[in-house]
Amino acid sequence: MSFAVPYLVFNGEGQEALTFYADVFQADITNVQRFKQMNNFDGDAIFGERLMHSRLAKNGEEFIYITDAPYDGFTIGNRVTILINFASENDINYAYETLSSSGKVEMELQVAFWGSTYAQVTDQFGVFWQLNFE
Repeated sequence: MSFAVPYLVFNGEGQEALTFYADVFQADITNVQRFKQMNNFDGDAIFGERLMHSRLAKNGEEFIYITDAPYDGFTIGNRVTILINFASENDINYAYETLSSSGKVEMELQVAFWGSTYAQVTDQFGVFWQLNFE
């Protein structure tokens, strides 16, 4: 395995999450596919507009995939935690401010005991983020 990519699953708010995270991480939206683009799609128009698959990339490297759940029984929240290592102090500060403005700060941005600038935030969609800059 050359790399792992977190795949975030939403229940109809995938497009909103994709746009939000593109802003938070100052990333590019590199791929958007909707369910209506599937061969033999037979769902309704609203479901057809949901994200089947989308990707975010920064500096040409993909780092998050986002989809809307195509099945019943979707539950908001799970035990997924995502750690992002930032390349600059400006990047971590921007992400922290943007995530925390509409989310819940679990651990304030601070210099951690291991020497990194670090924070934990649960965002408006219930995703738990660990932000790290060494």
